[in-house]
Amino acid sequence: MRRFLLFGILLLPLAGQENTALEHARTVNLERAAKLPSFVMDEKATRYKSRHTDPPKWEVFDTIESEIVVRGKGFTRENVRRDGNAWKKPNFSDFNWGIPFGNEIKPVFDPKCSTVIKFEGREDAHGKQLLAYGFHSPPNGCFGNFMVTRGFFGSKIYNPARTGRILIDDPGGNVIQFEEEDSEFPKGFGADPMKGTTTWDYITIGDASHLLPVAEDIYGGFTFADLWHVVVEYKNHRHFEASTNITFK
Repeated sequence: MRRFLLFGILLLPLAGQENTALEHARTVNLERAAKLPSFVMDEKATRYKSRHTDPPKWEVFDTIESEIVVRGKGFTRENVRRDGNAWKKPNFSDFNWGIPFGNEIKPVFDPKCSTVIKFEGREDAHGKQLLAYGFHSPPNGCFGNFMVTRGFFGSKIYNPARTGRILIDDPGGNVIQFEEEDSEFPKGFGADPMKGTTTWDYITIGDASHLLPVAEDIYGGFTFADLWHVVVEYKNHRHFEASTNITFK
């Protein structure tokens, strides 16, 4: 009996530490999402496509290069090239992905949202020991909608449940990696299960260090068409102000 009692006593401080770390992360990341710096970075995305096979047989579909311009909470994709050729259309054919970085932070941490977060343990990743937390958000939660457009049948919009993980640096409390999976779509909606991972790292711009996105890995597709895998690299992060000094004659 004494051993079980001592074990229970030891668990209480550990649970308290986990809760304290989570509340610290909540504060740190909500502040971070509200004060995202203005910057420019280069995006290189390789899109792979496969028919519905098990396992998928991935083939390179195209390579898209662009500049991502972030002005506070505003995001634009500029100077877009697809396989080296200028791309002027607002979206890409077949499969698109968004660029509003940090939008995943508020749905996870905002107390007004119904997301449940659970501590999973410590994990070695990106050369650091990070705190791992699992999360679940119900349908029509604070995350955004998915839209599927199919020819003359119009568009369908749905906000599915989200399940995923966040990896947090300790003691800083910042989200270093965000993982999300969406699989509970209504029958006939047309979307295959979606999953993605966004990785952030500390980048020096000028004399300051900023936590900014460096990579994304996305899987998705359509039940009536193809499967897609998009591998995205973000590099050459720089001040937005520097780009405004360029003049053309």
